[in-house]
Amino acid sequence: MRCYNHSDRDANGICRACGKGLCKECAVDLGFGLSCRGEHEQRVAATDAMVTRAARVQDSAAWAKYLGPAFFGFCGLVMTYYGFTSSEMGGFLSLLGVAFLAFAAFLLAASWKAYRKSGPMPNKSL
Repeated sequence: MRCYNHSDRDANGICRACGKGLCKECAVDLGFGLSCRGEHEQRVAATDAMVTRAARVQDSAAWAKYLGPAFFGFCGLVMTYYGFTSSEMGGFLSLLGVAFLAFAAFLLAASWKAYRKSGPMPNKSL
């Protein structure tokens, strides 16, 4: 691959913003990726900052994956209990409670499967 700006030189890397091949003279190494000198430095830095912030938010809110299943599980337990102890609409409440419990189990399994697949986010040390 040749440099986008200098067709007589080989490219040493690719700009993370525009995907153009760059030689040593045209490229700027920002530590987390290459960019076109002056042209895309700010855009590549902003993209890296956005990815780093998203990784921090995901790491700090790891407990949130259990919030939905816990809520629906609690509602299912309460409805099932009142369905069995109540003489009015007991069957309906019990059925609704079991449905809520099944939905909570589904959410828990889906959350566990989704979070198990994801690997560490980039730039975790920043």
